[in-house]
Amino acid sequence: MQLKYGMNPNQDFAEVIDPSNSFQVLNGKPSVINVLDALNSWQLVKEAKACLDQPAATSFKHVTPSGVAVGTELTEKEKTAYLVKIDPSPLANAYIKSRGVDRLASFGDFIALSDEVDVETAKIIRSEVSDGVIAPSFSDEALEILKSKKKGGYVIFQIDPDYVPEEMESRQVFGITVRQKRNNLNITKEFLTNVVTKTNKLTDAIVNDLLLGMITLKYTNSNSLCTVYNGQVIGIGSGQQSRILCSGLALGKANVWCQKQKLDYSFLAENTGMKRTETDQFIELQREKQLGDEIVLNQLEGVCLVSDGFFPQTDNIELAHKYGVKFIASPMGSIRDQEIIDACDKYGITFINTGVRLFHH
Repeated sequence: MQLKYGMNPNQDFAEVIDPSNSFQVLNGKPSVINVLDALNSWQLVKEAKACLDQPAATSFKHVTPSGVAVGTELTEKEKTAYLVKIDPSPLANAYIKSRGVDRLASFGDFIALSDEVDVETAKIIRSEVSDGVIAPSFSDEALEILKSKKKGGYVIFQIDPDYVPEEMESRQVFGITVRQKRNNLNITKEFLTNVVTKTNKLTDAIVNDLLLGMITLKYTNSNSLCTVYNGQVIGIGSGQQSRILCSGLALGKANVWCQKQKLDYSFLAENTGMKRTETDQFIELQREKQLGDEIVLNQLEGVCLVSDGFFPQTDNIELAHKYGVKFIASPMGSIRDQEIIDACDKYGITFINTGVRLFHH
């Protein structure tokens, strides 16, 4: 498969070699970044669907998710915050929620969907600024809707849901080939049984949220943390050298998401006729005007924080408490592990030692 260009337009030759013929272009002229986004995001939603038995979607930007969600029903407040005026299908719900986590960051996203794309989902995608989509299949009508996007240039990938790559993978960096065993770790509830704090308030719903967080971090550039609530990854911090910076990003983004659930959206009635992207910007300005830096995430019950590596300092726990986090899942291995456990006990936080690192690059 020959691509439009490589990582950048000046890299004027690029191709994909797929002997299995499991990965196909149905429309458009993809670039290398489109392919990387598609293959990483597809693994995420495929694994989330298999683990949680619900349709899953993610909104990807620059090989990292902006949001991830499963297809639970939208509340009326969520419909308002996500600019939705219909009753969508479960798959459409999953995409709306994944896109709605951070609509500004998701501008021009790449979409991965775990199930066959239906008409309702295709119509939602058509209304958004997006670069492409990957899914196992498309209904005939949904495919025609998507093909009409971007003047016929919208990138559409189809992938065989039964495709399993070889155990060994390789990549070239500066002419040097690196080979390793693929990270085929199967994330299950067994990773969430080692509660190390006095507090243990795990429920089935919280376990499912923690699983969704772990699967998300498995395909998020490290260092990475994510905040999860009610079947939705609502804040992701990634790619920082310092874990506390990642914690701040994940919790800060989650707080902005929560603020937007609490806004009085009556101001939209006075500003009709704006494009969706203009509306997103206008909502952000109103959020800043109404709520500023006010922390509202701590008003929710059941907020989870998941980390792909151990916490080196208790400052991450202090910050999590400030934002109202009551459940943390992370591998341990710091010389300050006991201090971290003590801090969680002090704040009534349930801490689970997953015992597994989830770095991804």
